[in-house]
Amino acid sequence: MQAVSVAHFWRLGEQMSSSKVPAGRATALDAELFAIQLGVVKATSFDIKRIVIITDSLTAARRAVDASVHSGQAHSLAIVQPLRGFFTNHSDRSIHF
Repeated sequence: MQAVSVAHFWRLGEQMSSSKVPAGRATALDAELFAIQLGVVKATSFDIKRIVIITDSLTAARRAVDASVHSGQAHSLAIVQPLRGFFTNHSDRSIHF
C-alpha cells in the first residue's frame, strides 16, 4: 500500500493552497514526517509570523524538529533547515504543534 502525504495551508479562515504528494511505500511515521516537511517548507515561503501544525502523531511532531540520529533524520533535517531561516532575526515568529 502506498502512503500519501497531505498539507493544507490556511490564513484567516480561508484555505490558501493544498499539497498532496505520494510518499511511496513508507511507514506511517515517515509519511507523517513527509507531510510535516511539505507543510513547513511551503509555510516558510509565505510572509507569516506563526505556523500551526496539526497532527495526530506526537512522535512525528517530536522527531520533526529533532536533528539527532534516528530513522527519520533526513526528514528532520529537511524540516529544520527552512525553520532556521524562518526564525533568523525574527524573534516574533513561532511554530506550534
